[in-house]
Order: sequence, then C-alpha cells, then structure tokens
Amino acid sequence: MIFPIDLDEVTKVILQRIIAHKKEWDDMKKRMKWSFILFLLSLTLFGLYIYQHVVIPNHTSIERMIGTMIDDGRIFWFVAFVGSFGWLVSFYKKKSEKAEQDFHALRCEFIQKSSELLQEETWKKRHLLFTWMKETYDIQLYHEHK
Repeated sequence: MIFPIDLDEVTKVILQRIIAHKKEWDDMKKRMKWSFILFLLSLTLFGLYIYQHVVIPNHTSIERMIGTMIDDGRIFWFVAFVGSFGWLVSFYKKKSEKAEQDFHALRCEFIQKSSELLQEETWKKRHLLFTWMKETYDIQLYHEHK
C-alpha cells in the first residue's frame, strides 16, 4: 500500500489494520442490510400466502382460519424460512456492532498515539495523510468522535 507521505513500518502496519477493520465493518453493514431486505421480502411473501390461502377462503370464521393454518404444513416451513432470515439479520447486526467497536477502538488508539508514532518531519505533513485517509477510505483521523 502506498501512503501519500513517508511513514515508518509500525505506522504503516497500524494504518493497514485500521483500513482492514473499516472494510470488515463496511462488509458486515452491507450483509446486514441485504439480510434485512431478504427478511422483509420473505415476510411479505408469507403475509401474502396467509392472506390468499387462509384469510380469503375462511374469512367468515376465525376458528376455520386457525384450523387451516394448523393443518397447512407449508406454513411451518414458511415460518422457519422467515425466522432464519430474522436470525441472520440479528447475527449480522451483532457482527457489525463488534466490527464497528474494533474499528473505532483501533482508530482512537491511533489518534491518541499519533504524536508518538509520527516522527517530527512526518508530523508536520500529517494533514496530507489524514486527508488522504478520509478521501480514500472514509476514515477520519483528526478527532476521536465518530
């Protein structure tokens, strides 16, 4: 990886780890988003199935609707299918939160120790590095806040 200013190996490794953690966090956010979309789609399809095969034919009696739902074996598989997407959303949400915490912890540690990590001549040019990181990887290194 080529940085816009000359850096020592330790700083390069730390910045590469920050970039890797950011990519992992972005990947988890994307997976969570797509699993949520699939969950909503499957929930909608399940609702349509219930409406067409249970509600419309048995609209006069709630007891018949419940009986039809119990007797229809496909409803169990639909519930399992929709539930699995719900679980997947939950799984990726936890993974995304963990990746976000790891990324922000590493980023904040770099910000706190940047005066020690960057040598005097590099410290004067740090704004070039920080601007490049923000533009290239959307990683803000000026302040610790998110």
